[in-house]
Amino acid sequence: MANDRADEARQEAERYWLSGEDHRARECFRRARLLYHEAGDAEGQADVLTALGDLEMQSGHLDAAREAYVDARALLAPIGGQRRQGGVLVRLGELAHRTGKIAEAREFYEAARHLLHAAGDLSGEAHALKRRGHLEREEGNHDVALDFYREALALYRQAGDGLGEAHVLRALAGLHALLGHPDTAHDNLTQALSQFRQAGDLLGEGHCLSSLAHLYRHTNRGDQAAATLDAAAKLFAQAGHLRGEADSFRDLAKLALAQGIPERARGHFLRAAELYGRASQPDLQRRMTKEAQSLGH
Repeated sequence: MANDRADEARQEAERYWLSGEDHRARECFRRARLLYHEAGDAEGQADVLTALGDLEMQSGHLDAAREAYVDARALLAPIGGQRRQGGVLVRLGELAHRTGKIAEAREFYEAARHLLHAAGDLSGEAHALKRRGHLEREEGNHDVALDFYREALALYRQAGDGLGEAHVLRALAGLHALLGHPDTAHDNLTQALSQFRQAGDLLGEGHCLSSLAHLYRHTNRGDQAAATLDAAAKLFAQAGHLRGEADSFRDLAKLALAQGIPERARGHFLRAAELYGRASQPDLQRRMTKEAQSLGH
């Protein structure tokens, strides 16, 4: 019974998280952890702690994220399970990367890669390589990043993991755009979009469209950028992802300003403010409201 109630609490947390209600999601994850603990289910606790860590990292609460991941790792160590441990190590690597501990991040990613390779988890190993690619890209090691992305892409394809492939293609597109290869970036995004659609991943498709709109904007195709952002906003709304929808309207507002259409920009800023408010992002809500007010009534 405790396990059933824990599963229900975890599912409820995931629903709240998806809809952008972080505070309620956090409460449900903590309740699920307690219920898994009462049931003596260490793996369940570790999984919930990992998800809680993901939520905290996404919200920018890095100390809380680290605490959750370290606790999850401690629970998994006596059990074994290379896949789960590898997944936590990847997350610790990302956390180290975000806090500027580059050498430590590389160590976590490499340790994760070895664990996941030993477990025969092709997709997990590819994910570790992709995260390492992100790190090297941000450190300015573009050729090294390309190598990691291409290795990750090959593993995802070997695993038949279309979604993993789509995420790497989107990352490759970002790198090619940075290197001044917009046509290659466009090809990568088009391939990624197809994979997201085949998988029925609305959020992935929405984020991919956002990247495509960014590319259009920076290659002076404003009308295509606006249409693509509008499509992204609709997908995020369909998925119930308030933050993604809000970000789309924020970007639409900035685009409208760049195109010299302040009235349209004001409407988009107000819509973004409303959505950020519903997504429990008061700072962004205030910022968007201020932007709208600066454009008059």
